[in-house]
Amino acid sequence: MEPKEASQKLDQLLRLDTFPVGVKFYAKEEDLPRAPLPFKLNICQLVCMARYQKMGNSGVPEKMVCAFGAACLGLIKTPEAILSGKAAVGPYCKNEEVAKKFMANVYRLGDTGKKYAGIFISPLEKFTDEPDVVVLYGNPAQMMRLIHANAYDTGEKTTADTVAEGAMCSAIGFAMGTGKPTVGFPCAGDRIFGGTQHYELVYAAPWALFRDRLVNNLEFTAKGGFSVYPVPPYMAFTPEMPPAYSIKQEDL
Repeated sequence: MEPKEASQKLDQLLRLDTFPVGVKFYAKEEDLPRAPLPFKLNICQLVCMARYQKMGNSGVPEKMVCAFGAACLGLIKTPEAILSGKAAVGPYCKNEEVAKKFMANVYRLGDTGKKYAGIFISPLEKFTDEPDVVVLYGNPAQMMRLIHANAYDTGEKTTADTVAEGAMCSAIGFAMGTGKPTVGFPCAGDRIFGGTQHYELVYAAPWALFRDRLVNNLEFTAKGGFSVYPVPPYMAFTPEMPPAYSIKQEDL
């Protein structure tokens, strides 16, 4: 299955509000398909441009602001302030001991050092080659569909990230590093800078999973009539209404 076909089927089966996004990692900056934008911005902004406006852009750490996001994707070595938890003291945690545990819950490729020079983020449908990871946003009922699709032929549960800090970048890093899918609760930064809506969750999985299993499994599970979106309400019942609104014998 090609990326364009997968994107079209995901849109049809899940009725997403925004477009699925592909992320490709590059070991050398010169291999990026286009030059980064001439100003600094966050990874969540690049994803937002792709999923709302169908714009593809390159990202390199020199043109990024958020150290947390860059560390999650292995674009930089995780800074000491994040590893130690100091960065979370005050905003999220009462002291450094608690904050270190909090930060340790986030999956970061950069914890073992810098791994990549840059990334290319684009709508999935525009990829002419294959991305490494696919990320999309949806509501809980749409995430239910993806969870069922992953379990259809494996029985496996989908890991959920409940840290709500760096979640989108962490989800991409998790999919890249483990080869597994994950659901995350978007962080405050993603909502402030990335246009994420209050009702949205984020989902990321390796492209190969979408290509080989997930899209087909979404179709298979829909045939059962339970794992569908939107979920149809049950209508085979007789409602009770106020007497004045109920049909009486003399009305017939």
